[in-house]
Amino acid sequence: MAQTGEVKKDLGSVFGVGGKDRLQIAVQCHDHTMRLAGISGKKFYTEIESNIEAGTLVAGYYGFDSIALGLDAYNIEIEALGGKMIYGENSMPTIDFREPLIKNPEDLKRLKKKRINFHKDGRFPFVFELMDRGCEYGFSTGFFCAPFSMAVGMMGYPALIKAMRKNPQFAHELFQFIVDDVLVPYIKVQNEYSGALMAVGADAWACIPNLSVKEMMEWVVPYNLRLSKKIKKFGVVAMNVSGDYCEERLEKFDPEILHGSFDVQIASTGAPALFLAMGRWHEYPMEAVRDYTAKYRKKGQKVTITAGVNARLLRDGPAEKIVDNIKRFIDAFARDHNLSIFLANIPADAPSDHIHAAVAAVKTYGKLPIADNLDIIEFELPHRESFNEWKQKPTPFPKTEVRRGLAGLLWQQMEPINNIEEFKEKYKDKTLKILYNLTDQKYGALITVENGKLDVKHIRNDKETLENLEVDASMVCTAELFFDFSSGNISKISALFKMLTRKLKISGMKKMKELGEIMALLS
Repeated sequence: MAQTGEVKKDLGSVFGVGGKDRLQIAVQCHDHTMRLAGISGKKFYTEIESNIEAGTLVAGYYGFDSIALGLDAYNIEIEALGGKMIYGENSMPTIDFREPLIKNPEDLKRLKKKRINFHKDGRFPFVFELMDRGCEYGFSTGFFCAPFSMAVGMMGYPALIKAMRKNPQFAHELFQFIVDDVLVPYIKVQNEYSGALMAVGADAWACIPNLSVKEMMEWVVPYNLRLSKKIKKFGVVAMNVSGDYCEERLEKFDPEILHGSFDVQIASTGAPALFLAMGRWHEYPMEAVRDYTAKYRKKGQKVTITAGVNARLLRDGPAEKIVDNIKRFIDAFARDHNLSIFLANIPADAPSDHIHAAVAAVKTYGKLPIADNLDIIEFELPHRESFNEWKQKPTPFPKTEVRRGLAGLLWQQMEPINNIEEFKEKYKDKTLKILYNLTDQKYGALITVENGKLDVKHIRNDKETLENLEVDASMVCTAELFFDFSSGNISKISALFKMLTRKLKISGMKKMKELGEIMALLS
């Protein structure tokens, strides 16, 4: 394990803000935020101030771990390419599949000739501004529509499946265009605009039973990996949320197919990270998941799990069943996995009591370390005032220190160290200052340890700033090399060669090792 370790790929780590002594909560809350705040769909999805204000209020009302922003990630690229949209008054925009962008190979040829301005076309500026403002609330992540779901957006699901089976050459050309000519330049502009070094790919269409495991391995994974490889060249890590298991008929639940979907997820992300997102996980057996992760646990490796509370359950309840679902997740996974809880696409009309119950359940049963017996923990359903009553004296989601680029990503991974008593005691009288200078990025990261507290700040990669900085240790390299080195993906011989060729410069090895020992306390 190197200094910072493998980047965790779960929605709680990516979207959660602030050091916690409990499990983190990630939320997908677009339409619910819009409806609760009383804002029209057109306004919410096109006006930054309305989006931010509603997101901070709703997050503050529920006590979420992150701002409840609204971004219809499946539509942005399609709209910018000229796709027609339908803007509902009380719902998320949707693609008008009556007039798809691509009906035949000739349409793809025409689309390839289109000059796309990734800075100005469609709602690209809205996304960049949302990312920039999001940094004020702890976000440091980019967003995109993953290749398969974007192909559905361009053609429609039935037409795409037909093309994959009847005209695979055309389908492959389409996926190559999506990755090479749309997503790579779009994510590059996101990186240039905000410094984001991680981008999350929404891929709800690539799931069981829409596709078989074999189809996903053939059509989804290769293009996810193609994208990951290309954007890694300019320093961005992709997290494609593909391969979700969403079998609706419980009598057809199949552990073998479930495990195949997990294979797709891990192949797509390159990390032992599982997403139990949109399926009926309040009714599926948890044992099937543990059976899959057993091979990792035997090696002493904690699998990262994002456990989703089903949208219909959040709407229909009852609250007691929602609480029981979360308690069940925690009991099954929290002690020997890296677990976060995901409130999956909270419906617009979900009762607020149900959302308060879900948050309270995580905050009660998810306290770290997890209790041996959750049944002895007292829990009481919260009874809260309505959103409109609360809004008379609101406490919106608070702003946080802006951390751009690598600093934001590292802070999300490293801040929990501040809750560990062994660290606080050992370093109450020690100091440590380490610089990660990513030569191909606007910002580097400065890690400091002082008075028993670890902090990470972004540092501009300009000559004057770096020359006036005094540190105990430093690493100088490209972002791609940093991620390979920190996650242990290059051998010692390869690292030595890169040091000899000056592609990797490390000073203060003893202090670097000390940081590694600090991070090991999180294991």
